[in-house]
Amino acid sequence: MANTVLAVLTPDGPELRDATAPVLRADDLGVLRGESVFETARVAAGKPAFLEAHVTRLGRSAERLAIALPNGWEELSALAVSAYAGSDGVLRLVCSKGPPNGTPVGFALVTEVPPETVRGREHGVRAITLTLGVAAGIRAQSPWLLGGVKATSYAVNMASLRHAQAEGADDVVWLSIDGEVLEAPTSTVAWVTGGRLITPPAEEVSILPGTTLHEVLRLCDQRGVAYEQRRGTADELATADEVLMMSSVRGIAPVTELDGRSLGVGPVTEKLRDAFERLLASG
Repeated sequence: MANTVLAVLTPDGPELRDATAPVLRADDLGVLRGESVFETARVAAGKPAFLEAHVTRLGRSAERLAIALPNGWEELSALAVSAYAGSDGVLRLVCSKGPPNGTPVGFALVTEVPPETVRGREHGVRAITLTLGVAAGIRAQSPWLLGGVKATSYAVNMASLRHAQAEGADDVVWLSIDGEVLEAPTSTVAWVTGGRLITPPAEEVSILPGTTLHEVLRLCDQRGVAYEQRRGTADELATADEVLMMSSVRGIAPVTELDGRSLGVGPVTEKLRDAFERLLASG
């Protein structure tokens, strides 16, 4: 595993390990039941971007899955990133529930940014809409459905992306069965109409609260871009001037085609993407 770093939380603090070494037991509940949580942060200018926000969100996800999250994630991240040979990369923080009656297992993995991720940021992605199979408000009323939790139970997410690729697209925008915009399998979704950025409110529709979105809205305030966090319909999305996806590693990716409709890279998306990349480069 060239240019890959693995660091593990131990009772004595974080330790670097051989990146090919096993970390989890076969009876770990993260393996058997999908009971593990994770965060993915971009390493930019040699630092993990917005690490505090990612660790905070990791804690919220762990609480929802009844995982006793150990301490030391900032130290673990610093150790892993310091051992990484590149200035730009991907930092993954994972906490698995551990074996029955055991203790949780935490580790960090730093890898290179995949080329397709960079292409999506720079040139955009083609997306299709797919149903998530639930009403927009149902997960907020049903905490056991784990809406807004970043768990490693990503089988539906990955199946959605495979379906998109089979249809000749790159990514997916999930819609509720009552026709509202939710999120993408690995991104926050927003659209622009009349120069105004619109994105669904995470708590109301129980989607993952985006760390990248938080920073993008701050950039909107600084650069005079109007925005709203409100619920929106599939029809709104289908007639939007611009559509974009926001995620930690890819950053801001323009949706250049949605359900066969050409969109290109709009001015609001371009302005925010460039500002976000400059923010990361500044450290």
